[in-house]
Amino acid sequence: MSVSIVIPVYNAEQYLRKCLDSVCAQSDCVKEIILVNDGSTDGSLNVCSEYAQKDGRIKIIDKQNEGTEQAIIDGVNATTGEYIGFVDSDDYIEPNMYSELFDCIKQSGADIAFCRYKFVDSDYNFIRRRDLGMKSGVYDKADGRFPIMLLPTLKNRRYITGFRWNKLIARELLVNSITFKQSGLRVGEDLALIIPTAMSANRIVYTDKCLYHYVQRDNSLMHTYTRRHLDDWVKTVDILEKSSEIYGYKFDNFGDSALALLFVNCLVTLRHSDLPRAQKKKEFKAIGDNPLVRRFLREVKVDIEFKKKIVFKLLKHKMYGLLTLVYK
Repeated sequence: MSVSIVIPVYNAEQYLRKCLDSVCAQSDCVKEIILVNDGSTDGSLNVCSEYAQKDGRIKIIDKQNEGTEQAIIDGVNATTGEYIGFVDSDDYIEPNMYSELFDCIKQSGADIAFCRYKFVDSDYNFIRRRDLGMKSGVYDKADGRFPIMLLPTLKNRRYITGFRWNKLIARELLVNSITFKQSGLRVGEDLALIIPTAMSANRIVYTDKCLYHYVQRDNSLMHTYTRRHLDDWVKTVDILEKSSEIYGYKFDNFGDSALALLFVNCLVTLRHSDLPRAQKKKEFKAIGDNPLVRRFLREVKVDIEFKKKIVFKLLKHKMYGLLTLVYK
């Protein structure tokens, strides 16, 4: 058994050496490192070539820019290892990350292994650890579900997270997933790939060791909201519902999770955006008037924290002007 690591690269010259130093430090279980240069316009390709000269495991795919999702697909298709891991080009990992995850898989026979991670700032200073709220161990699927959550809920119960980069996944499972194809998503593309893949798994293993460092870069994306956020939420929910039907996966309350994703991907982003109040009202209206949102607002009844409850009440009753005043 062996591991392939896929790293999509786009204009990451400032961070790429730190990333590649950490990846090249991985043990012999890592057979190959696939760098997918997605049309970078800075010096990223030169850095990739520099490291390929030093580490024979590195293979470079240099392509025109088509987005992270296609870069991931191209990278995975080029792999030969039985298990695949992912690292983002501006993040870095512990030198034992993949030996730890690989050992977890060998000892348990799991299809997917995942770990905790840390947040660091752009200067690599520690911010906090992500607590996933579960114990290290092996989790088997029984009666159509895992005993751990695959998706977030409005009550913030911990779940495995939809990120690809804190996981090691059986290649066969990943490429045979019904979602291993270009979906056109830019918001939530990781979750739309990883969660359906997890639905098809039989066993998952978790270690609570923090092995991945997620770099919080200073950029304007967190202050940007477009209608695409809502459109991609609709696509993601559709992908998850269809995957649940195909794989026979049973969620206790799928609508709860759908609204939790709406809250994080749309409502919070819109709240923190730089849009003027009149435009925010227009976007809140687009969210609240959406047929799928209205369906879940009617169906879902959960006991949630007061602030979230107020936001969803105002959304449900189409009080968009008041929502811009209360939720800011």
